Amino acid sequence: MKKITVNVLFLFCIVLNSYSQGYLDKIDPYSTGVLYRSTDLNNPVLAKTEGTHYLNKDFQLAEVSDVPKKLMVRYNAVTDTLEIQSEGDQFFSLTKKAPYNTITMVSNQNKLKLLNYTNKEGDVYGYLSELHGTSYLALYRRDKIILQKATEARTSYQQAKPAKFVKTNAEYYLSLENKIARPMPKNKKELQDLFPMKKEKIAVYLKKNTFSLKEEKSIIEIAKFLSAL
Repeated sequence: MKKITVNVLFLFCIVLNSYSQGYLDKIDPYSTGVLYRSTDLNNPVLAKTEGTHYLNKDFQLAEVSDVPKKLMVRYNAVTDTLEIQSEGDQFFSLTKKAPYNTITMVSNQNKLKLLNYTNKEGDVYGYLSELHGTSYLALYRRDKIILQKATEARTSYQQAKPAKFVKTNAEYYLSLENKIARPMPKNKKELQDLFPMKKEKIAVYLKKNTFSLKEEKSIIEIAKFLSAL
């Protein structure tokens, strides 16, 4: 009996150690490469540039898929990376690969999804904010901030402009049946052509409702309607 008890305790210790090590591997930047130090986080030149990398500068508590502990995170809209703040106030970036591809903010349940999408730049593997999601259709928004280059004064009447970070217009993407996400149609005809078998129903719906494909609220309502078709 004593031998059985010892064996059970031994197995328990192994399981506990494996779980702990698994968690440490996920947050230890030197073991598996899940986290890494980003030079951009401590770049003095970028730090002095007007504007910001972030839609929200504050770190927020979030759940990262396949990581058992909640982490403090914020999204860098310039580099398209997720930054992690450790307990010792160290800063890392989360590697962009599965299974760490769903980030859910604890405070409001907003989700960032790491996925494949395509746009005028080509094929992209990056973060998009999920605005609406079902097994059939998902709507995403891309938030992007760019570094606008400095411009010199060409005449005595002009003023030089320093480099600064500028938020671009939001981009919206649709993913059907978990396939690669593509840009949201720009007009009603393009939207109807995307769903040829449901073209008439969409036309009637759009005629009854004064929606604009340039307004996020309208785009979300349209996505909800399409999901229910």
